[in-house]
Amino acid sequence: MTRPPAPFEIPGYRLVRSLGHGGMATVYLAMQESLARPVAIKVLASESAPSDELVRRFEHEARTIARLDHPHIVSIFDVGRTSAGQIYYTMPYLPNGDLSARNLRDDPERVLEIMRAIAEALGCAHDQGIVHRDVKPENILFDKLDRPLLADFGIALSGARGPRVTREGATIGSSGYMSPEQARGQPLDGRSDFYSLGVVCYELLTGEMPFQGADALSVALAHIEKPVPRLPLTRRLWQPLIDKALAKQPEQRFQSAEEMLAAIEVIGRRLRTPPRSGLAKAWQRLIERIVAIPRRTRALALCLLIVAALAGLIALLMREPERAAQPGAAFAAVAPSAVAAPAPQRADAGAERAAATAEPASPPGTDDADAKAALRAERLRRAAERVARRHLVAPDGDAAADLYLAVLADEPRQRDAVRGIQNILAALGASAAVAIAAGDAPGAAEPISRGLALAERAKLGGGAALDALAAPVRSAIDAVRSRSRDPFDASAQAALAPLLPVLARLDAKQAQALQADLERPAELLRAGGRFHDPGGPEMAVVPTLLAASARIDHAFAIATTEVTRAAYARFVAASGRRPAPCRDSQRLFARSDGLDWTHPGFAQADDHPVVCVSWDDANAYARWLGARTGARYRLPSDEEWLLVAQPAGAGTDCGAANIARRSGAGACDDGYTWTAPVGHFAATPLGVYDISGNVGEWIDGCARAGRDDASCRERAFRGLSWRDDASESNLRRRGTSAPDVGYATVGFRLVREVPAPRR
Repeated sequence: MTRPPAPFEIPGYRLVRSLGHGGMATVYLAMQESLARPVAIKVLASESAPSDELVRRFEHEARTIARLDHPHIVSIFDVGRTSAGQIYYTMPYLPNGDLSARNLRDDPERVLEIMRAIAEALGCAHDQGIVHRDVKPENILFDKLDRPLLADFGIALSGARGPRVTREGATIGSSGYMSPEQARGQPLDGRSDFYSLGVVCYELLTGEMPFQGADALSVALAHIEKPVPRLPLTRRLWQPLIDKALAKQPEQRFQSAEEMLAAIEVIGRRLRTPPRSGLAKAWQRLIERIVAIPRRTRALALCLLIVAALAGLIALLMREPERAAQPGAAFAAVAPSAVAAPAPQRADAGAERAAATAEPASPPGTDDADAKAALRAERLRRAAERVARRHLVAPDGDAAADLYLAVLADEPRQRDAVRGIQNILAALGASAAVAIAAGDAPGAAEPISRGLALAERAKLGGGAALDALAAPVRSAIDAVRSRSRDPFDASAQAALAPLLPVLARLDAKQAQALQADLERPAELLRAGGRFHDPGGPEMAVVPTLLAASARIDHAFAIATTEVTRAAYARFVAASGRRPAPCRDSQRLFARSDGLDWTHPGFAQADDHPVVCVSWDDANAYARWLGARTGARYRLPSDEEWLLVAQPAGAGTDCGAANIARRSGAGACDDGYTWTAPVGHFAATPLGVYDISGNVGEWIDGCARAGRDDASCRERAFRGLSWRDDASESNLRRRGTSAPDVGYATVGFRLVREVPAPRR
């Protein structure tokens, strides 16, 4: 059986097989031929042209890892481009898999080793100003010596040096391991990573996640609202670490890796120190035996243990005559409000609701302050119950929100009630965000409306309360808006249009931005303007009416500048295209030896227009750029170029264009002997630079005959160059050439096709 051919080649490496595929990249096993060693190669996914954001994230990951020199962080060997132009980097091949495949519930010492190693790795990253944001078992790998290494910094957040790096933005990460602030889309710092590592620790110790739910939203809400779960009795030494790592507020967690490592060391010492007292040893043996009992009979054993304990307690009490004579004394200190009346065996829904919302009677003998405190405590307790059952805003009159509002009616700034309202608003915002991501704008409007009504009733004003509702909505809308890579395609934003009325009340700036997105395509086609595709050049739109004035039946966009040497160099590096032969414009009948775009016969900087590229080169560049951006680029037609060049006229004014110096009366010096930087001279009213002078430009003289018509042999260029003077007309200068030859005076700029306006 023959192995399928590799999808690309990387010099110096031989691909063996694919190791895995993620949303951003594919990882391959390869052999580094020079050292005969196996390596892993991470290659940016290429099913479609990658967005600028994806490329930036990939390059960011490589730069991030390169900055981190730590024995428990995966290093990188090399960065480059494949034969197909995809970005890659190489790293050690780690043959022992990741942490998710290991069961360490019965090996607390190994859990300690892993926690210590990853905490140290996070400390190194935080010292460099980097927050990982996706700590989970799948990102903890093991090398050939079975040492744990932290990997996958693809969504890491970096900034100024120091452990506290924040950013407002989208909710990114894995929902099961997210900190509460990460689930809300709030600013993050290193303490969010410690929370995620705490989740990993809980999972290693128990085999289960601390917070679970039917979907990602319910899991995120559990991280925000539910208390930290209790560990099994055999792992009670770890509970203080878990409690601090999973604290809801960052201020209550470990503030640094050193703090977490100190807590890990305390657990290590206690694990290594056996219990001293006979009672402690007996208790530990009893717990271990109960845990060892099969799950089917464990409940029965626990019941028997409880019965035995109660019997012992009764016997102890009966030995105390004074206590036995007063059997109710043991309960005298319990407040009446803490004892719930027995519920009726049967009751309709209305009766249940009335019983649940009835205010507790004030204990006899208490003053008003005590009664008020008892009432508040009871309302907060019932609100917490409603939150646990997800009765946040419904049913009306019997939801957590109603109870919090009742507290605020008596105490307008009561802290627990305010926090409860904020958590409900955050949950409503998260619900709306899920609907937005699913394309259900009407479904998102309902929780936003409920949240706005709740914030108004709570009289909390704007600020943190309203931002709890707005932050996840804002992140979800930004994610939808960023999907549209074409400024003329507002279909993604149009799906959000039903949100505009309620969004205007929630976040006026976001609503205005969305409205501008919806109106921009029509406005560009009607009035013109500038834009650029992600990864593409700045373009100026020639509007429909102006195009029609020149008998052109379509609007189009043209690059504001000619293609620069730097931009063309990126194309050559990605495609491997060989230089075309080049002619000096003063020796048109003989190809000049050694001239090409890298050495045109005179000095050029990266921001100068590329010359010595052929008509074929220019079209190949247009196709490559289109594949990167998702737009369609081409050379301008005769009519399009002339329409854009018309305002520049012949370019005769001194200093209006880069043309040859004149002698005699009226002579002037434009400051450049050869080409000038693009955009140096004044632009036309449309915002187009250098359409007169600097370099002539390739055009598609076959546009009217059809781009694929083989009978059309004409390859033309137009306009004056740095070697021409004002005695010639920019609009009349036109030359033709073979398609595979470049000239030292000719470059090119691109046209970007735009859709026809909707009627």
